[in-house]
Amino acid sequence: MTTRPDLSQLPHGLGTRPVDLRRGLPIPAVNVHPDGEVDFISINSEKAMELAVRGRCGLCARQMTGPVAFLGGPTAAEAGLYSDPPMHEECAEAALTLCPHIARPHARRASERRLEHDATHAVGFSEEKPSEWVLLVCNGYGSALTPAVDGGLVPVFIAGEVLRARRFGYQEGVLTEIAEK
Repeated sequence: MTTRPDLSQLPHGLGTRPVDLRRGLPIPAVNVHPDGEVDFISINSEKAMELAVRGRCGLCARQMTGPVAFLGGPTAAEAGLYSDPPMHEECAEAALTLCPHIARPHARRASERRLEHDATHAVGFSEEKPSEWVLLVCNGYGSALTPAVDGGLVPVFIAGEVLRARRFGYQEGVLTEIAEK
């Protein structure tokens, strides 16, 4: 039996999102596809770019003011390049515990399902799950279209000036913030 996540402490924006009844999770804005289908596996690239251009959070779709956050592996943080759009820091923090792919050390994406929505990724980006996650808080961001592995174009989001980076790793099966040394 799977226990439902406690949604009582969600950031305001995520708390207003529709909830997937099967999973009991708020539905991120970028996981709703043009046909209305919700797919937690793949990002709606057009929606991601639209939200970023309008200065809206990729998860809750509310306006962002001030610093923005990105969530990805150490390689993404080092390069400052992300396939997921910017978000509120509090929404990124919630994703660390709510998103099964991130929160559970052995959860994997169903890569073959990504093809249902023609999901692809940018050339040079890895589909491999990182062993550590970095929540990067930045003063702004940019975006660009870049070649995809399928020959098309996909959006890439570029982190602005880094204000702080928080690292998270799996310790005894639980994603935990790693203290800076």
